[in-house]
Amino acid sequence: MRSAVVLFSCLLCAVGPSIAFAQGTGEVAVGATLAGSPVDVRVVARTDGEVAGIFYSSVVAPGSARFSLPAGAYTLVVEHGAGFARGAEVREITVQAGEEVRVEVEFPQGFSPSQAWGYYGVDLHAHSNASFDASTPPDELIAVQLAAGLDIGFLSDHNTGDGHAPFASAAKKRGFPVILGVEITAFRWHWTAYPVDPYVPQIPPMVWMGVGSPAPTFAEARLHGAQFIQVAHPYWSGAPYFEALGRDFFDPNFDLIEIANSEFDEEDQRAVEQLFAFWNEGKRYVAVAGSDAHHWQDPTHIYGRPRTYVYVEGELTVEKWLAALGKGRAFATYGPLVDFTAQGGAARPGDTVVLARGEEIRLQAELFVAPREAPRGLALAQVIKNGEVVRDFPLDGRAEATVTFADAPTPGSWYVVRVVATDGDQAYTNPIWVEVR
Repeated sequence: MRSAVVLFSCLLCAVGPSIAFAQGTGEVAVGATLAGSPVDVRVVARTDGEVAGIFYSSVVAPGSARFSLPAGAYTLVVEHGAGFARGAEVREITVQAGEEVRVEVEFPQGFSPSQAWGYYGVDLHAHSNASFDASTPPDELIAVQLAAGLDIGFLSDHNTGDGHAPFASAAKKRGFPVILGVEITAFRWHWTAYPVDPYVPQIPPMVWMGVGSPAPTFAEARLHGAQFIQVAHPYWSGAPYFEALGRDFFDPNFDLIEIANSEFDEEDQRAVEQLFAFWNEGKRYVAVAGSDAHHWQDPTHIYGRPRTYVYVEGELTVEKWLAALGKGRAFATYGPLVDFTAQGGAARPGDTVVLARGEEIRLQAELFVAPREAPRGLALAQVIKNGEVVRDFPLDGRAEATVTFADAPTPGSWYVVRVVATDGDQAYTNPIWVEVR
């Protein structure tokens, strides 16, 4: 986590089956469906502009959220994949003491990047209360991630796999595939390893001090099944692994770099710039994003925001998703969705396009952004070549757009697309690489 732990206390927070009325409270029952089937939801209750509570549908009863609130007037913001596939549904209610208010929500179909393009989303940094500083029950985290509209569940607690069993058990009951990881948390550096079996990392003392070689830690994670080592929040002041760059003990044998962790800030921007430098050196690390959320009832911890989308051909499986992630067929986003291709769809991020000298690369990006609580659109798309913006595309607030760009690359060139929404939310793709012969 990049910021100090903030424990949020709502007026009355409850989730799950019907509960007894406390004095002066009423009960709210929310039913939610999409295309006629129940779906998991996140419900934010506000009164007088303040958050009064955050609730989720029960992990054992999708589409049904029940909770108590003190008598009064409330705005309910009901979300299923809000900000990525569709906007939130907003309802005004009045709660009477000792009475029940029923709210029914039928979500519009929205946009599906998996159906349209073959991209599937995962929050690649998420905690349960198996972490020493988190409060989300690991079984309820399944409903939380389903409410976020994620395609695969993910868990990465600090130095433990104790949450794996309840998380995986709840997921199995819901038919939800999951990836199990561990956030290896040393005194000054954090890395997320996955997929792994449950274990407690044996971190060498010098790594705890933030001055030793991470190599033994990486090697141990690999022995426990880790296909990937992901550098978590590489410039966060609490765990700035990239501040060790250039020192003898820096180990470059990781695979993925978080360029978006929680809300985007100058630390994430530094990670983007450093990743561009790595790519210019020919180091093909993969850019990813994760919420680093710890608390399901805290308005500043939103699971699934940001997230990583990966292109998978054919039917989705965890194994295929991980294999495609390793190839860099991915984009990191807070909301905008991007299908970035080259040569008429023959290449995607992570691929290498081979061209004759003087031949042009032809790039195309299909773009979409959904509303959140309020309408929003696409503000800007940029084509970035070798770390420099080579073309801006103003998009005038449209929800959908297609941009094209042709260029004669030099040997070793790479291209990414950055997309910005009208509210500032953004996305970065991984590179399409070019080899000139």
